[in-house]
Amino acid sequence: MSVTCHGWKNKVGTKNRECKCGSWKEHWINNSGKTWPEKCSISGCNNTATLGAHIYNSNVSGEQIVPACAECNKKTEEFSLKSGVTLVSANKQKTCEK
Repeated sequence: MSVTCHGWKNKVGTKNRECKCGSWKEHWINNSGKTWPEKCSISGCNNTATLGAHIYNSNVSGEQIVPACAECNKKTEEFSLKSGVTLVSANKQKTCEK
């Protein structure tokens, strides 16, 4: 899914969430049909993407997973995504557990 680039925020309190994929990085890989990108999905960041971040946007239904670096995963302010970022639903019933 590729949608709006602006108005994203990190979902707080997801550190202990798990899915049967093993990690949220694997969840993104398994459900996106794409290879893991080298760089973070957050606009203006060139760090290496190391984890699957839980993000949300008031204009998009549900939480999404995107490849991100640990630093951007800690952002508390609103941010934009780079153009063309693939979003994967964090809803396990719609993805890895359906």
